Amino acid sequence: MKSSEQTKFKDKNIGKTILFSMGYFFNTYIIVAFNNYVWTYYEGELGLISLISLWPIYMAIANAIYTIWSMITNPLLGYYTDRPLKSARRIGFHTPWIIISGIPTIFLFFLLFTPPSVSGPESALSILLYYLLIVCIFDMFNSLFQTHSFGAFAAHFRSDTTRRRAGFFTQLFTFLANFLAITIWSQVIDPGNPTTFIIAAIISSIILGISLITFFPGSKESDEIKERFIMGYKTAEKIPFFRTMKTMLKQKNFMLALFTYISFMIAIGLTSMNAVNFVDDVLQEEQQIRSIGAVLTLISSSLTMPFWALLAKKIGHSNVYSIGLAVFGLSLYLNLFITNALEFYVISSFNGVAIAMYMIMLSPVLADCYDEIAVKTKKHHQATLIGIRNIFVRSTLLIQSFIIAIIHAITFYDPNSLIHNNEALIGLRLIQGFFPFIFCLISALIFLKWYDLKGKKKQEMMLKLREMGL
Repeated sequence: MKSSEQTKFKDKNIGKTILFSMGYFFNTYIIVAFNNYVWTYYEGELGLISLISLWPIYMAIANAIYTIWSMITNPLLGYYTDRPLKSARRIGFHTPWIIISGIPTIFLFFLLFTPPSVSGPESALSILLYYLLIVCIFDMFNSLFQTHSFGAFAAHFRSDTTRRRAGFFTQLFTFLANFLAITIWSQVIDPGNPTTFIIAAIISSIILGISLITFFPGSKESDEIKERFIMGYKTAEKIPFFRTMKTMLKQKNFMLALFTYISFMIAIGLTSMNAVNFVDDVLQEEQQIRSIGAVLTLISSSLTMPFWALLAKKIGHSNVYSIGLAVFGLSLYLNLFITNALEFYVISSFNGVAIAMYMIMLSPVLADCYDEIAVKTKKHHQATLIGIRNIFVRSTLLIQSFIIAIIHAITFYDPNSLIHNNEALIGLRLIQGFFPFIFCLISALIFLKWYDLKGKKKQEMMLKLREMGL
């Protein structure tokens, strides 16, 4: 099997893989900055929570509307762009959509931090409407970019060997983006001073622009990839959108991988949206400790990723994937008990080891699921599948928002207050530790028990894929 893989699939050079990984840097930086600071900015920094006690609930409702919008538009974007353009042989299948969506994503991300000025409780409606408008348009372009940058992974990297190596580099740049986003924002923002958030958004926009320009040559598709997409589109049956979506949702392994990814995103989203308040009010430390924590996470993840790649070669991608998710949940559970910066640094290092085990296998596992569907339907559906994935991933923001908003409401937590009751601090710990742990552990156990695209079944699937020229 290994020899046939090596002869059939052309290996990707390191330079190309690194440039391709900049797309993951772009996506991760956006996700980290959005999850960590947009909610914090609108909930506390604008001052409306001090004027309107239910302001977090209003923001959660706004996120619910945004989620519904995203769940409608994401699969449609994926489905209607999941076909070669007339210029596909010249500029590729994924590349045109990456170019079209990248720059607007950066601009709209910056606009999220320029809402109307607060002049009292009457400002609430205008700020909510502004947030809804910008976040919905931002989501359209950002989703289109994610669909064709993430979706291109399976097309560019075909064998287990290249997928493990590409998984290593894409996740290395993912951790680098996480480190830079946390470090830059932690160093620049001053809670209570909204202007510093705008400055951090400007710096971030520059970094995102540089990463986008670097990603363009990495996303360029070879003639082989272009022809594969064109042939698959011409020879496969043209299936209507809802029938296509129904077919995808019936694929057990894809849905299991999706379920675990959603659980991971809820866990990471809760800790991200809660992080500023957790450091400020539970640990009573400066935001700068998050920069040091991000450094330790980057170092520990980078040092252990080669080991997890070797382990995956021995016990399989899916086993490392599920074990990593469970261990990551355990590392977050420890947030229930930490009390100072030193303990925060130890947990950050543990987070890096655990998240590396899960994340390095994320793209290879999803790529295997996409290939299984391609065999069954005789056509690649990466853009449609990413669109469907985004339906559920966007729902994580809704779940996160309501968990945080409800806990803040029932514990009477006000991030602008200097003194907090014990119930409010326990609530912040539950958000940072208990709920993320439950989501990760349960989904990891379910995936480990029922996911079966491995061993002989996976080998047969890869053989059929090659025989079909896909």
